[in-house]
Amino acid sequence: EEESPPTLSSNLLREYISRARKHQPVVPPDVAPYIVEAYVNLRSDGNPGKNKNGDQTVMTARQLLSILRLSQALARLRFSDYVAREDVNEAIRLTHMSKSSLLDEQNGPNANGLDSNKRKWGGEDVISRIFNIIKDYSTASRSERIEMRLCEAMVIRKGFTGQQLHECLEEYSNLGILQVNATRTQVEFINQ
Repeated sequence: EEESPPTLSSNLLREYISRARKHQPVVPPDVAPYIVEAYVNLRSDGNPGKNKNGDQTVMTARQLLSILRLSQALARLRFSDYVAREDVNEAIRLTHMSKSSLLDEQNGPNANGLDSNKRKWGGEDVISRIFNIIKDYSTASRSERIEMRLCEAMVIRKGFTGQQLHECLEEYSNLGILQVNATRTQVEFINQ
C-alpha cells in the first residue's frame, strides 16, 4: 500500500509565502551574460527558417521577460536575493515544457502511444535530439570529450530533463558510440 505524502498546514504555507515575498532577487553581473547567451541560443534555435516541422514559435522579448520573472520567482522560493544559473535553467525548461504541453494538447497526449522519452520533439525522438545537442557541441568545439555538467546545462537549457540525458547516454553507450567515465564527470565520443 502506497503512503501518501504528508500534508502541509495552511499556516505553514502562509508563513513560507510570506517569507518568500520579502526577497526581491536581482540578476548578479556574473549571471547576466549567461542569460544573454541562452536567449541568443534560444532565438537562433527558434528561427522559423530552420524548423523542419513548420513550427512558427520564436523566442521573443516577452518570453525573455517571463524567463527572468520565473528565475526571480525560483530564487524567491529558495529565500535568495540573487538569481542563480540554475534558476535560469529551470525557468527555460519550464518555458519549453509549457510550449511542449501546448503541442501535446493539439496532437493529443502521448501522441502515437509513445512515452515521454520517445515522443517526437521537432521531428526527432527526445533521445536522438539530446544526442544531437551533445554531438553538435563536440563537433563545434572540436573536442571528443565534454564535461558532464556542461552536457547537463546544454540539455536542460533546451528543455529536457537530467533523467532524459542519462537515458540518452546509457543508450548511446550501449551502442558503443560514446562512453561516460567511471566518476560520471565526462562524456567521450568513441572514434569509429
